[in-house]
Amino acid sequence: MSKGVTVIKLDNRFKEVIAAASGENIMKALKAGGEVVRNHAKLNIQAQELVDTSNLLNSISVQEGSGGKSDATVEIGTNIEYAAIHEFGGPIHQTNAWGKGIEQTIHIPARPYLRPALDENHNSIKDAIGASLKHQIEGAI
Repeated sequence: MSKGVTVIKLDNRFKEVIAAASGENIMKALKAGGEVVRNHAKLNIQAQELVDTSNLLNSISVQEGSGGKSDATVEIGTNIEYAAIHEFGGPIHQTNAWGKGIEQTIHIPARPYLRPALDENHNSIKDAIGASLKHQIEGAI
């Protein structure tokens, strides 16, 4: 009879663990990983001296993307108009440059800050996600 009770207790624990590792808690864990990317993107912005007004630096955010009971996504980025030209580089066409009616096209070199923050921190991102899930699971049991 005690074996039956043990099985029921374990079954309840597994349900609690599964619940702790799903839905809202997956999103929390992914956000923890997203914060790693956000923080390193900010360091990259500072290292490349892309800080004039701090608008770009302060605009990097981690937002909830899609999510369900067993999956979730987060989006890390910015809504600043000129962010992409810093990340990828490219031409900028200026009209009335310096108020003198001069038209010109200049090339801005790529100075990636966001993609390297992701590419160079895979282990730290995994660790942050794992630590968050571990915390959620431990809290459930």
